[in-house]
Amino acid sequence: MTARERFQRIMNYEPVDRLPVILLEPFEGYGVEQWVKQGQLPANVHPDQFLGADVMRRLPLSFAPDPPFAPTKLHEDEQYVVEIDWMGGKVRRDRSAPGMYYGHFDHPVKNIDDWERYKEHFQPAGRIPEDIDAICAELNSAEVPVGLDLFPFFFRLGFYSMGMEPFLTAFYDQPELIHAMFSYWSGFMLEVLRPVLPKVKLEYVTIAEDLAYRGGPLISQDIYREFWLPYQNPIIQELRKHDIQLIAMWTAGDINALLPLLMEHGFNSTWPLESPEMDPYLLRERYGKELRLAGGISKQTLIDGPDAIDRELERLLPIIAEGGFIPAPDDCIPPEVPFETFRHYIEAVRAIRL
Repeated sequence: MTARERFQRIMNYEPVDRLPVILLEPFEGYGVEQWVKQGQLPANVHPDQFLGADVMRRLPLSFAPDPPFAPTKLHEDEQYVVEIDWMGGKVRRDRSAPGMYYGHFDHPVKNIDDWERYKEHFQPAGRIPEDIDAICAELNSAEVPVGLDLFPFFFRLGFYSMGMEPFLTAFYDQPELIHAMFSYWSGFMLEVLRPVLPKVKLEYVTIAEDLAYRGGPLISQDIYREFWLPYQNPIIQELRKHDIQLIAMWTAGDINALLPLLMEHGFNSTWPLESPEMDPYLLRERYGKELRLAGGISKQTLIDGPDAIDRELERLLPIIAEGGFIPAPDDCIPPEVPFETFRHYIEAVRAIRL
């Protein structure tokens, strides 16, 4: 049985020979560098490849700025680097975890005129690779799950281009700006997607949002209805035309207050289950088997070591056996996780038989 078949079958509550071993999130670069320096990981070899995880392939469609915003270093000291990032914002990063933000200072979109200039970086022309037919043929024959990340989606677009507080207050102070942004983004994505989706078989599509924190969603149901649904629904409908098994909300935090509305409008999955309120057992009890799940292994469990990993996998065994759920780390693999601990995690998941 291939990893692709395992993924398809477990998400359809069908028998499999073993669990897929997947990683939803990337590694913090500093941690991988330490593994290489310690001689535990060969240089220029990805950890999941070296350890035999089931790599998930992505359809290579980019929604990033084009022309790109040139990363510009503005200031640095022993701990932090302040720079213009890939979405044009002025941000601060910690040298030990350069993939994370540690402060947002300024952003390119403050009003509708800024948006009109900013959106010139997001034109649909030239987004589809010239060899897309060959790419799709190769993906269609792949033995691992194949998906597409719609990234950034509406919430991340607003957060990255405006900053969190200005973005959230704009729903009340500048609603015309948010409608203009989301309307444009929906059309932009659809123009890129429509020629490609008929060519490729996808197991999943993630809507990459991160619109919640541990205390709940950062927007209300009313805001979601008014600003998301008119522009999101056409994208979901287009995806549904192409028999995609999973349409997943990718978000940190607790989104229980939004999940019924999301499921009503086409979502049937969510990951990486990063909050205690997103525990797989709680979600299965509340939403039943219509909601497929992945993730749920906290990075703290990985940091705590092999015994903690074994206890958590044992706790999750009944819902793993039930199907519709694949355990995976709920965040980036942090540098505090030793290589042998991560190896233990991979081997422990691979050893699970259903």
